[in-house]
Amino acid sequence: MKHALPPLLACIIASISVFGAEVNLPDATDLERHGVTQGQFKGFDVIMLKAIEEGTIDGCSFLVAHEGEVIYRRAHGEFATDERVLLASVSKPLSASVIMALVDQGKLDLEEPVEKYLPEFKGVRVEGGQRPARPMTLRQTLSHMAGFWGNKGITPEKRALIRDPSLTLEEAVKGAAQYELIHEPGTKWTYSGIGYNVAGRVAESALGNQSFEQVAQVALFRPLGMNDTTFAPTPERPFILVGGSLQSTLDDIAVFGQMHLNDGEYNGKQCLSVESVTEQRRLQIPEERLKAPGLGWHRAFPDENGEAGLLMISGATGPHVEVDRRRQTVTIFLVRSELRKVVKIFTGLNEHVGKIFPLTEEP
Repeated sequence: MKHALPPLLACIIASISVFGAEVNLPDATDLERHGVTQGQFKGFDVIMLKAIEEGTIDGCSFLVAHEGEVIYRRAHGEFATDERVLLASVSKPLSASVIMALVDQGKLDLEEPVEKYLPEFKGVRVEGGQRPARPMTLRQTLSHMAGFWGNKGITPEKRALIRDPSLTLEEAVKGAAQYELIHEPGTKWTYSGIGYNVAGRVAESALGNQSFEQVAQVALFRPLGMNDTTFAPTPERPFILVGGSLQSTLDDIAVFGQMHLNDGEYNGKQCLSVESVTEQRRLQIPEERLKAPGLGWHRAFPDENGEAGLLMISGATGPHVEVDRRRQTVTIFLVRSELRKVVKIFTGLNEHVGKIFPLTEEP
């Protein structure tokens, strides 16, 4: 018996037919060209298997791409290399890149006030009752500089705005606009899930109230062939946590990372402009520091132009991604766990990548 497709599923299937089949990074067929041997990969297996044997995790996967080819992709324990998992905050650089795709298309401007698209923010005030000296901008929502409260130590009502799956993104953002900001926009960095929700809602409004799922698929994920990347909203659970509820796979994230490594190009298509990719690598707070924020990414090892040589992001459920321009590598660690339990694992894995591809010292 045939059933009608849900509207969202029908939309996704239609978008696949428009943009074509998934094109993953190719697997390396000549490890010698990459300057590595199969024996060097045993260190990755040892690290993951030890964590499983010690009971730290049930299973995990790890992928290493070098110069555009996958040289290592493996899962251990109760895990598979094609599993789609919740990314938590690893969603942020992907969602920020969706916004940058809309900037490239002239549909958004990072310096525009949020209230241009979301009038509910015209009356927002800072703690103490004063009006902000300047309205918050789209850039500030992506760089955690918009003045919103953080994710910890907040009231149940505020927490519901980033955790209640029954809310629509519009409802959550309108709820956030009812609260005072904790500081003037642009003056202080506070890591916040609300800011990304506001950015996503701006995109929805700018594109005629499409859902951010539809916006993301059309603007970036389908052009990249990331067919296993989705917020997976349903009528019963419509909520989209723009900076936290994406689901994806090793190979999809590898494509995304390689696109950033290629200055926005992938599979012969310029999916993001060089300017947008560069902007995501730039410092977004007044002073440089370790893991200073770009747009979506944490960043390190800035060059003489202040553009990060290493981009990284972790999620509360354990995933970790690094895009290393110095080594021309993309690494992805996926797991279902708690971040605090797996930091040692993905740190060890990436340290081993560093040993395989050591940086040459400047003369």
